[in-house]
Amino acid sequence: MKAIVLLKTNPGFQEKAHAVLKDISIKGVRAELVCHCFGRFDGVVICKYDDLKRLNAFAEALRQKGVFHTETLIEI
Repeated sequence: MKAIVLLKTNPGFQEKAHAVLKDISIKGVRAELVCHCFGRFDGVVICKYDDLKRLNAFAEALRQKGVFHTETLIEI
């Protein structure tokens, strides 16, 4: 299944947040696309996942080093 994770970062922490996105690895979740953007959210991650528990672990792993908020949209 697919999900979209929207990210907000703390001001000045964009480089650290980018490093987290580049190095993140959770079994059962694969990031297909990572985009940085201007607007209400600072980044978008489109990923495939096997089960919701692993997707939750992925979102938790994203919330570190400058990423202070995530919002996950799950494909139906």
